[in-house]
Amino acid sequence: MTTPRELYDLQIIDHRIDGIETERHRVAQRLAAGVNRPDLTDEAERHSARALAIADNVQSRRDEAERLRERLTGLEARLYNSNTSRRDLSAIQREVDSTRYQIGQMDEMILEQEEEQRNHEEAAVSARTEMQDAETQWQDAETQLNTRLTELASEREEVESQRQSLAASLPSDDLQRYERLRRNKGGTAIALVDNGRVCVSCRMTLTTNVMRQLRNKTRQVLCSACGRILYQP
Repeated sequence: MTTPRELYDLQIIDHRIDGIETERHRVAQRLAAGVNRPDLTDEAERHSARALAIADNVQSRRDEAERLRERLTGLEARLYNSNTSRRDLSAIQREVDSTRYQIGQMDEMILEQEEEQRNHEEAAVSARTEMQDAETQWQDAETQLNTRLTELASEREEVESQRQSLAASLPSDDLQRYERLRRNKGGTAIALVDNGRVCVSCRMTLTTNVMRQLRNKTRQVLCSACGRILYQP
């Protein structure tokens, strides 16, 4: 008959295989999910379009401001021309003051719009950069995930070879019983017994009679509560 220790060693290997498969499934799911990239294309294009519209408006105002400056130059020339009559000086001065005021207002508006344009341009760049950064991070993550899948496949092959060697040395009846228990007991067929005489799997305190039976290391003793094969190291 197979000893509990041999079955426990087999269970350790099976738990390793279970862990490998769980991780492999998780990695495969992450790869299938693909890049977690925020789609900010519309936002970037919206900011870019707004920046271009503002740039056109700024250029129009610059052209208008330039025309006002040309007009101001002409008015000042008339204002300081000795041939200008005194009667016209007052009217020209009013035009000069009004034109200077318009130029000042126009310059302020241009500065405000230039700042707004820069804000939209920066927002568009930021949105595109965020998407590109996410894409780059995903490419790095994808490489790591594929590398991990390869490692897991190699680990699985190695551990599976160990299992086959150990399982081949066990009687078929004991192996079938062990595998049946694993299916029915959530993957754990062999339950450890701690120093407090407790079945680690179900936390049931074992009787003196059961503990006496466990002294025979070749005997398979079942937990009366959970039905697993007990193993006391």
